[in-house]
Parts: sequence; C-alpha cells; structure tokens
Amino acid sequence: MFPSSVPPARFLAGIFLGALACFLIQAVLFCGFHFGTGKSESNYFSTLSRFQAAASKGAEISLAGSSISGRLPGREVGNSNVANLGSDGGSPLDGLRFLASGACGRPKWVVLETNTLFNGVGYEDPPIMKGVEGLWFKVGSRAPLLGASARPSGMLYSRVLSRPRVLAGDAFPLSSGVLEREPAGPVGFKFKEADAARVDTLVSNLHAIRQLGIRVILVNYPAGPMIPEQIDRMNATVARLSREAGACYLDLSSNIDRRSLVFTDSVHLSPESAVRVLATIQTVCRSIEETN
Repeated sequence: MFPSSVPPARFLAGIFLGALACFLIQAVLFCGFHFGTGKSESNYFSTLSRFQAAASKGAEISLAGSSISGRLPGREVGNSNVANLGSDGGSPLDGLRFLASGACGRPKWVVLETNTLFNGVGYEDPPIMKGVEGLWFKVGSRAPLLGASARPSGMLYSRVLSRPRVLAGDAFPLSSGVLEREPAGPVGFKFKEADAARVDTLVSNLHAIRQLGIRVILVNYPAGPMIPEQIDRMNATVARLSREAGACYLDLSSNIDRRSLVFTDSVHLSPESAVRVLATIQTVCRSIEETN
C-alpha cells in the first residue's frame, strides 16, 4: 500500500532517487577518495576483494598464500604490479588453483608462500573457491564498484581500522647464497596420507602453471614460529616442489632479522614491514631474470 497522500509514481521515484544518491556517494568514496577495502570485516570478503582485483589482467607478480601473504600490498590497495591471492583462513593452494584454472591474468612470477602449505588439509574447500565460480565474482572483477572492495560495510570497517596504505619501501639486504634451487629436505621424512595428497596436488598445480610459462619462487615468510615437525614437513615439501617444479626457494624467515620487522600480532606483518618484504621479493625476482 502507498501512503494515501503521495501518488504512487512520486513514491517510487523517491525510492529510486534515494537509491541513486546512495550509489553516487558510494562511487565518490570508492573512486574519488580511494575508500576501497584491503582488509574488511570478514576473511571471506577480504579474500574475495583480492581475488577480484587479481582477475582483471596479468601482473608482474602473483602472491599465492594465506593471510600472511594477504598483508602484502596488491591491486586491492592500489599496487597494480602485484596480484594478491592471499586467502585469509585458507592456504596457498587456493591461489594456485585459481591461477591454474585460467580465471586470473597470467603473471610473470608466482610467489608461493611455504608457511601454510598444509592449511585446511582434511577439510572441505574454503568458501572462496565456491565464491570465485559465482556470477557476482565475475561482475565485480569487471566492474569494481560492484565488487567486494566497494561494499559500504567493508569501506566503513577499513576506515575504522585506520590501517595505513603503504605502497613503497626499501628491500631488506640479503646475504649472498640466500637463494637455493634445491634445498635439502630432512632425510627419510614420511608424510601422513592426507599431507602426501596435498603435496601431490601442489605439484600438479605448479606443473600446470609452469606450462603457461610462469616462473615460480617459494618463499618462507617471517611469521609465527613452527614446531620441529612442521619445519621438517615444510622443508621436505619445499625440496620436492623445487626439484619437480623447477622453483627457487627464498627463506626470508631466516635471513631477515626479526628485530627489524614490526608485526600487528604474532603472525602478520605491519604495512610498513610488509611492503619492505614485498620489495625484497621483487628485487630477488628481477635479479634472477637478469642472470637467466
């Protein structure tokens, strides 16, 4: 029922104009004042915004990882050279599968985070892998104003969070010999059945990516400490991935003094430290290109 004193046409026009005004305010904040979200109020929408930004075209580097990689600045915050496929609450496999599917523009390099290679083993696929198959994902990839980064609640959360956008920083100095082509894994390490299946899946996806002419570098980020069993499992996996997928290995956890880094919690880098870690990776990748 329409209010008796208001003609139906005027009532509907008022609703339409009100919605249009809200949309215009959203567009001004998103496009004019760069209110687009990096980290939003949920892991799902934070990850979705990164994947939508990464899907548009090829980049110099694609980051495949968890929320550890997600803290590095990518297209979702204005760094056009980096397609960030960091999956909050997920694993590097999410980004690898997305790349291997051809749904993402082809990068020159894939940077595979080694800290969380076994996240989610034994569980169903994370929601992001279903989300990237939906119509809204495709629409948001092509029209960012309709994507996850432009959600009003996400933009408000990002403003309240008050985390600065840092897009440039100096690379950390690294000692010579820090890059290993085939790091030695622990002798005789035995994977559990589910872990072995994850390694096989990683290998097959890396092979698919390598066949596209994309280079791969494995990176161990400065993050939370691992127990000895986790370290052995990671090293054994890195050794196999390096050997079978022709990937280089960069151990930043052991080669950057933790005292020179700032963390927002026990695992995640601050924006200032994250951009310096990214600059370090980019410097190493370019150095490899110059020598090969």
